[in-house]
Amino acid sequence: MKETNLVRTSLSIATALVISLSTLTSAKAEDVILAENRSSISSTGCAVHKFNSGKVIKAATLTSEGEKFYNCTVCGETKIEAIPKLTDIKSAEISGIATKYKYTKSAIKPAVTLKLGSKTLTKGRDYTVTYGTNTKPGKGTVTIKGIGTYGGSVTKTFVITPAKGAISKVTSTKAGAATVKIKKSVGATGYRIAYSKDKTFKTGVKYVTVKASKLTATIKKLTGGKVYYFKVRAYKTVSGKNYYGPYSAVKKVTVKKTAAQLKAAKQKKVCDYAKANVGGSYVYCGSSFRATDCSGLTMQCFAQIGISLPHNAAAQASYGTPVSYSDMQPGDLIICCGGGHAALYVGNGYFVHATNEYRGIVIDPVSQLQYYGITSIRRLI
Repeated sequence: MKETNLVRTSLSIATALVISLSTLTSAKAEDVILAENRSSISSTGCAVHKFNSGKVIKAATLTSEGEKFYNCTVCGETKIEAIPKLTDIKSAEISGIATKYKYTKSAIKPAVTLKLGSKTLTKGRDYTVTYGTNTKPGKGTVTIKGIGTYGGSVTKTFVITPAKGAISKVTSTKAGAATVKIKKSVGATGYRIAYSKDKTFKTGVKYVTVKASKLTATIKKLTGGKVYYFKVRAYKTVSGKNYYGPYSAVKKVTVKKTAAQLKAAKQKKVCDYAKANVGGSYVYCGSSFRATDCSGLTMQCFAQIGISLPHNAAAQASYGTPVSYSDMQPGDLIICCGGGHAALYVGNGYFVHATNEYRGIVIDPVSQLQYYGITSIRRLI
């Protein structure tokens, strides 16, 4: 270590010797000064200097040495020692800081460890650690600053991801659509809704992104009558990249059917009931399952969907709206024989009717309607 001695000489001795330095050579002058020093040390008894703990007069930096001033407590002699340059903390290996942390409501404060080679540095002696707020989703910071023989500072960043998403409820009030209401997540930039008809979300998964300011999303073009499953997660955008929190619990809803689906369901219910009667008996004035007359059969069919008809073919001809033969649809009521017979078209070119005591309740091709003579075709669905 570099050392500089500042020697204080005793002028009283020089005066007593009455030496005229102007007449001495340079070599002789040096001899005189050395003799004076020995005389001074001898007079004070300071054969070995006892320097104090010293005082820093120039702090060391990363680029330059510092200086420390010492004073002998016996004779007053001083010296200055060089303080080595500081070791840059940036050269240390820093561990203990993950790239992502989950939001916990509390400040995130990773435990930091520093190593230089095989040496593990000591917090509080070699470095200090300060943290950013680190409480809300977004970018978190840790700042490490060298102290003592270390200098410089390093700031490490990480991402705090949003809390687990939450859905308050899912409803379907419009045909082919579902409305998802999201619970607000602290610090979220937005939300991503995943939905599928597969409750395991392994197939047919689709996504909808919602801004943080909008906690409701209506998803359209869904299949009416089907059960859909929904889940949501919040995300935070940091430096142009989205970081997602965990998905919410799954909620499900049966999507409301469209008008066409509701109509088709009613048509099917009426036709299925009619076909279930096939093979039953014709019973005059009857109105029981598989034991009925013609108007009793059609009356029972429409009762399955809440439509009440009189037990009379001619009277039934005044219900619904008239349609043409070419426009017949499953579930249409057919009045034949001038109002004396009633039947039900079940689709695919067939109709069901209670014929007579010999044939009973049968399904016949619509070509036979020419034999019966069509009076009116009525649409009630």
